[in-house]
Amino acid sequence: MLSQFFIISSRGDVLINKDYRGDGLPNAAEVFLERLKQCKGADLAPAEELEGRCFVHVKRNGLYFVCTSRSDLAPFATIELLSRVSSMVKDYCGVLTDEGIRRNFALVYELLEEVIDYGYVQTTSTKSLKPYIRSDAEVVKADSLADVGFLTLGPGLFGAEFRFAPSHAAEKPIPVSPSSQGSSRNEVYVDVIERMTVLMTANGSVIRSEVNGSLQMKTFIVGNPELKLGLSEDLVLGKTSEIGYGTAVRLDQAQFHPSVDLADFEHKRALTIHPSEGECTIMRYSITGELPSQLPFHVSAVTIEVEDKQCLEVQLEVQCDLPSSSHAVDVDVHLPVPKATTDVTASVSAAGQAAEYKPQEKIFTWTIKKFYGASKLKSRIRIQLSQLHRATVMELGPVSLQFEIKNFVSSHLEVKYMKLFDRQHSYVPFRWVRYVTLSDSYTVRLR
Repeated sequence: MLSQFFIISSRGDVLINKDYRGDGLPNAAEVFLERLKQCKGADLAPAEELEGRCFVHVKRNGLYFVCTSRSDLAPFATIELLSRVSSMVKDYCGVLTDEGIRRNFALVYELLEEVIDYGYVQTTSTKSLKPYIRSDAEVVKADSLADVGFLTLGPGLFGAEFRFAPSHAAEKPIPVSPSSQGSSRNEVYVDVIERMTVLMTANGSVIRSEVNGSLQMKTFIVGNPELKLGLSEDLVLGKTSEIGYGTAVRLDQAQFHPSVDLADFEHKRALTIHPSEGECTIMRYSITGELPSQLPFHVSAVTIEVEDKQCLEVQLEVQCDLPSSSHAVDVDVHLPVPKATTDVTASVSAAGQAAEYKPQEKIFTWTIKKFYGASKLKSRIRIQLSQLHRATVMELGPVSLQFEIKNFVSSHLEVKYMKLFDRQHSYVPFRWVRYVTLSDSYTVRLR
C-alpha cells in the first residue's frame, strides 16, 4: 500500500503532495530532493530505501512522479502505476508540463482521489474515471513561435490533399463536462515515433544501430466506434535474409496493446481498435543491426595539438545524409573536453547556430536550429589546457548528437488509411498522422 504521492518539477518545486495514510515522512519530498542532489546529475535508481521508507519514482517530461511506503513495494508494479498516472494526468490536462499541472492542480488532486483510496489502487483507466471527474482542465496555450512542427495526412492518404495542423494540436485535454464535450470536434491523432541508437567508429563504421518505435494514438471521439488502421502492405515481421536498403518494411519484433484485434493483420496488415478517449500506445516495435535507411548523420573530426600554446584545435564536421527535402531541428552536438581544459572558443560556419562551453560539466555544445538534408556544417574549436600530454588528448570525445527529424522514420513504416465504423453516431472525424525520429543515443568515437 502507498503512503504518499507527490510530483516534483525539475527545478525542485513540489507541485503535488498527497498523503493517503498519515504514516509517511513529513519531509518526504525534501528527502527525495536531497537524494537527487547527491546524484549530481546522474540517473537516480527508480526504487530506493531512504530513512526507513521505500521510494519509487519515474521521470516524465522533466517531472518526477514519486510514491512512498512504509513496507516494501513491488517495484515493477509501482513503476507501471506511476507511468499510468502520468499518462492520465496528460490525458486530462492536455500537456505534461510544470505549468500544466500548476494550472490544473485541483483536477490532478481529484484524479489522485479516484485512482488511489487510502493507499490502495482502484483504477488507472482514463475511460473508467471520466464519469467521476467534475473539474474541467484549463488549457495551456503553446508558444506559437516555438512551434516548428506539423501534423499531416501524408500524400494520397484517404484520397485527399495535404492537410496540416500545428504540432501541439493534440496537446489538449479530453473533455469532461457535457458542455465541453458538445463543443469538441471528433479527432484522431496518430504518431509514429522512432528513437534511434547508434554507435560509430571514427572512420564511419557502424558498431551498433537500433531503432525502437511506437505507434501512439490520441482520440477525441464520442461513442464506442471501431477503428481500422492500415499499415504498409509490404510489412515483414521477424528476422529475414533480406536486410539492408530495400522497399519492404522490416521490423524485427512488434508488440501490440491487449485491446488491438489482430484478425486482419496477417493478410491485410490492418489493426482493429476500439479506442477510448485519451492517449494509448497501440504498437511497439524494434529494428536491430543494419537499418533500412541510411543513417541521418556522419561526424568527422581532425585534432591538432599545439604544444607551444598548450591547446587543442578540433575541426569538427557534421554531414546530414537526409534527403534534400527533409531537415532536422534542434540538433545538439556534444563534445566532452579534457579535465585540464581552462577555456573553449569556437567559430561556426553559418547563421542559426550557437556554441556554448559548460565549465562545470566539461562539455562543449554546438547547437544547430535547423539542419537541412544533403548538407555539411563545420565548426572550428580551440581548447585551451592547463597541461598538454598524451593522456589529456585521450580524454577528448566521443561526440554525441541529439536531434529531431519530422516527417521521417528510418523503418519506412506508414499509416496507409484509417477507417471509422460507428452504428450509433454518423460523423467523419478529423484524422492526423505525424512521423518523428528522435535520437536516443547517437555517439561517434574520435579514435
